[in-house]
Amino acid sequence: MNRGAYGRTPWGLIFVAGVLAAAVGVYGLVLVVRAADGPRSAPPPPGGYLGLRPVGSYAQLPDDAGAAAEVQYSTWEVRTGNKRYDEVMPGRLSLQPIDSADHAYDPRWNKYILARITGHFTGTTDEIFQWAAAKWGLPDDLIRTIAYMESDWRQSNYGDYVQNRAQCPAGYPKLPCPVTFGIVGTKSTNWPGIFPWNRDSTAAAVDVLGGWLRGCYEGWVWWLRDHGNRSHGVYHAGDIWGCVGAWYSGNWRDGTATTPHSAESYISKAEYWEQHRPWLHRGFQSGAT
Repeated sequence: MNRGAYGRTPWGLIFVAGVLAAAVGVYGLVLVVRAADGPRSAPPPPGGYLGLRPVGSYAQLPDDAGAAAEVQYSTWEVRTGNKRYDEVMPGRLSLQPIDSADHAYDPRWNKYILARITGHFTGTTDEIFQWAAAKWGLPDDLIRTIAYMESDWRQSNYGDYVQNRAQCPAGYPKLPCPVTFGIVGTKSTNWPGIFPWNRDSTAAAVDVLGGWLRGCYEGWVWWLRDHGNRSHGVYHAGDIWGCVGAWYSGNWRDGTATTPHSAESYISKAEYWEQHRPWLHRGFQSGAT
């Protein structure tokens, strides 16, 4: 995945707390007044709207329409440059099924993960985050955090260049070519069939991340048992932060918090940014394009 924007310095917590407290008071009133008039214009509250649904929830997760019904709609948009991507919805996604004979994934991966990835939603950037979180039973702040680290919330993001022409997406004839695209760093080579939608559709890119986190959290990514640092324990169900780290590094909790480009370093930074919520800081919101 693309290297994240780790260097941003948060605003003082006292200032942010004061701003957020005022916002909660104002928007609490506005919600009542505008309930029948359409979406509000507020950012998400500290802590987001949705929590993590437990292991075993996969069969009870909402479909695309059900997830859309859980979105807290708002005109709030801090990345206006995403609009062209936020409005793109794939007609039909067909991700390549996993061969169960390889024993790399639980057999349920094809049905409950790959077959459910559609990108079938349009909205603001944050509404798309909420939709994916609801669809996959994840905290919406976790999606916001990964998007911040991967791209600073910009769907135009791309990177992870390779020298193998066979891995290059269509339309990228020159070497080296990028294979990772989108707001959360969705890698084409890991998800055959996702390109060009991981590049062109915010919802498709984020839907893949949601599917990965849910399937990994359920304990279905069996190959991670042999790809990681066993001093942190063998891959198992129920470790959402381990799955966040594996999204980045491709390994299970490898390295340490101070090891560059490792899962543990990524996890450490993600936990920090989830707590500090840079998307609620004025400096983040001023970079609207």
